[in-house]
Amino acid sequence: MRNPVRKVNIPLVVSLIVALNGFLSLATGLLPMLGWRSVLDRLQQPLLLSPFLRSSGVLSVVLGVFLIILGKGLFERRRRSWRVCLTVLAVLILNDLCRGTTPQTSLLSFALLFLLVIYRRQFSMPPVVALGYAQIVALASIVFALGYGIIGSYLLRDEFKGVATWGDAVYFSIVTYSTVGYGDIAPDGENAKLFVSSMIPIGLVAFATALTALVGPEVERRMKGVLSIMQRFQHFSNHVIVCGYTNVSETVLAELAKSNATCLVIENRLEFGELLRRKGYEVLAADPTRQETLRDAGLLNSSALVCACDADSVNMLIAVTAKEMRDAAKRTRPRIIVRIEDEENIPKAQRVGADEVISPSTLGGQIIAQKATETQKRA
Repeated sequence: MRNPVRKVNIPLVVSLIVALNGFLSLATGLLPMLGWRSVLDRLQQPLLLSPFLRSSGVLSVVLGVFLIILGKGLFERRRRSWRVCLTVLAVLILNDLCRGTTPQTSLLSFALLFLLVIYRRQFSMPPVVALGYAQIVALASIVFALGYGIIGSYLLRDEFKGVATWGDAVYFSIVTYSTVGYGDIAPDGENAKLFVSSMIPIGLVAFATALTALVGPEVERRMKGVLSIMQRFQHFSNHVIVCGYTNVSETVLAELAKSNATCLVIENRLEFGELLRRKGYEVLAADPTRQETLRDAGLLNSSALVCACDADSVNMLIAVTAKEMRDAAKRTRPRIIVRIEDEENIPKAQRVGADEVISPSTLGGQIIAQKATETQKRA
């Protein structure tokens, strides 16, 4: 029987090459500007660019970042990433040729363009989130603000101290909009001062609009998700709350699952929270020693609270917090069950409000001794 031939994952291969091309574009744009020309000469790389124009180097860096970001979209077979990548590669090729490079410099970009065209049907997935009108306006406002600052400062360069090239204009605009203000470039003439005075409100409005339109919906979506989870927990009733994911709590959860009991695990370690969710458990990622967490978990509607953390001090603190909430509400439920490893802490746990104190180590030792005695009697 012949071994089946494994199909090549075209989107994966293309995305890796695109990301590689992006890092290469970053290197060819940054290294010369940082004065590392001699290092490149010693390595004798065939993709060495000459002459090294500052503005072209900045463009290479920007295009390289775009390609690295687009690599993820191509891996996910996104059609929009495919379209944008074609444009970015075309601009990158033109930029390389304008910098006076040899034809070999753009071979990788040409090869990528060829692969993207040949395998265009592989990239047919729609975008995950389509941009709405507000997002488009926000992005356009940022582009307008940057363009206004760059073009205006370059045209008025004679009235600025330190602006002579497009690169200087880009640097000045970014520094101005970021409110850093190093002081190395400053308006000197009357027109330049008026221009900078107009840049500041335009930048504030543009970036405030972008922050509201782009970040606001995502924050709102996440907050709604968190609130819906908390509301779902608060509607739980007669459930068992297990604090901490440990070897003991894993056994407790397995036994509760056999009796079809509803369980909620409070675990603030994200990696364990994801593991529990994959196993099908309800998880609240928060600190179990806080009243807010126990309230979100629906403590007063639960039948039992199991404090199963590895540290005795943490378990007793959870028990104290739960007992205070239960006493304030004048409830007899939930039953507070505390795990204690150090036998000396058992009376302390009982004093702080635990209804049941279980010491796995002590129980294990008792069972082992009992089995050993039974074996001795048989002998």
